[in-house]
Amino acid sequence: MLKVAFEAAKQSNCAVAVWRLPNSQNNNKNIIVDFSTEITPKKFSLEDNLGRDNAGFVVSPFKNKDFEQTYFIKADFFYSDSHNEKSLEKALFKSEKEALFFKNLQNLHEIEENQSEKNNKNSPNLTLTPYNPEIFKELVKKAIIAIKKGDFLKVIASRQQEVLFENDKENNEENEMKASFDVMCAFDNLCKNYPNAFISLFFIPNVGSWMGASPEVLVSIDENNIFHTMALAGTQACLQTHTQEENLQSAVWTQKEIEEQALVSRYIINCFKKIRLRQFEEDGPKTVQAGNLLHLRTDFLVDMKTVHFPQLASTMLQLLHPTSAVCGMPKEPALAFIDENEAQKRAFYCGFLGTVNLQNQTKIFVNLRCMEVFEDKLILYAGGGITAYSDPEKEWNETVIKCQTILKGIL
Repeated sequence: MLKVAFEAAKQSNCAVAVWRLPNSQNNNKNIIVDFSTEITPKKFSLEDNLGRDNAGFVVSPFKNKDFEQTYFIKADFFYSDSHNEKSLEKALFKSEKEALFFKNLQNLHEIEENQSEKNNKNSPNLTLTPYNPEIFKELVKKAIIAIKKGDFLKVIASRQQEVLFENDKENNEENEMKASFDVMCAFDNLCKNYPNAFISLFFIPNVGSWMGASPEVLVSIDENNIFHTMALAGTQACLQTHTQEENLQSAVWTQKEIEEQALVSRYIINCFKKIRLRQFEEDGPKTVQAGNLLHLRTDFLVDMKTVHFPQLASTMLQLLHPTSAVCGMPKEPALAFIDENEAQKRAFYCGFLGTVNLQNQTKIFVNLRCMEVFEDKLILYAGGGITAYSDPEKEWNETVIKCQTILKGIL
C-alpha cells in the first residue's frame, strides 16, 4: 500500500511523506499526501499547527532563520499500517489533484498485484564517485586552527558522497512500477536494518526527494504531554564480532568524544536556563547503538503539565536548531565558519523533519544519516564534530563509516 501511494503521489505531483518511528511496535509505517496546488516554504510554528486539521509532516533546511523557509506537508490523505485500512474508495473529491491521486493509486495498485515478486527486489549497481580525502582533511585542519585561536569551541565539518546507479529505462517503459533503484524497497530495508532510528522519505514537487535514518530526536511531545530532547555526539564503529550488548558494555570513549558530548548537553541545559526551566530529568550520558555505529547520548525529559509550559516544544525548537551537535558552539561563529569553508550547501542535511499533531504526538528529528535521491544517483551526507582534540585522519574515517552505514542500510 505504501509503495503504490508514494508512486501515485509523485505521479500526481503531490507532496508526500513516509516514515517509521523508532522502536515502532510491529514496525508500523505511515504515509501522508498533501493535495495542495503548490507547496511553498513558509514560516513555521508548532502553535500554528495545533489541532487535527493542521496535522502533517514538517521539513526544514539546515539554514532557516526564524523558520521562514519551512515546508509543511498536510495530512490530506493519511494511511498507517496500524490502522489496517484496505479500502481505496473515495466518494467525493475536493480537488482535481485529489481525484488524480486516487485514480493513479488504483491503477498502480492493480499493476502491483500483477507483478512478479522478483520485480520488487532492490538490486541496483552502485558506484561511489571518487572523493579526494585531502579536501575534507584540510577543512578539519582549518577548524582545529580556528578552535585553538579561540574562535569557537566546536564545529561540525561535513561533506557529500555521490553514488551512481543504473536506471533500467527499458523495463521502466514497460512497467511503471519497476526501476533499478526502488526507493520504497530501500525505505523498507532501512526500517529492517535500523529499528532504533526514525526512518523517513519525502518528496516535494520542485524540491526533490530525501531519505534517511536519523538517530537523534530534536523535540518531541508524546500523548502524555512529556517533552523530550537529546544530546547525541561521539561516534565509533561497532565490532562486528561482538553482540550489541557486548559492544555497549565494552565501548571506550576518548577525551575528544567525551568533551564533544558534554558540549551538546551543556548547550541544551543553557537553553533551559534561558527560559528559566529547572524541572527537567537528565538521563545519561550512555552508550547507544545506531546501525553499526555507537554514540554517546543524554536524554532530557520535561512534564509539560507540571511546569505549566504548553509552548515548551516550540520555544525549545527555536532555541535548539541548529544544535551544537550539527553546527557547533558557540552557534554564530560556528555557522560563519561552515558558510565560509564547506564546499557544499547542506540543504536539508542537519535540518529537521518529522510529524506534527499526528496520532496525538509530535515527533521532530534532526535530519542525519540522510541522502538526496535522484533518478540516476544518490547524494549522501556525513559529518563529524571537530574539537581541539580532533585528528583529521580519524575524522575522515568517521565520515567514510557513516556513508557506508547508510548505504548498507538501503540494500
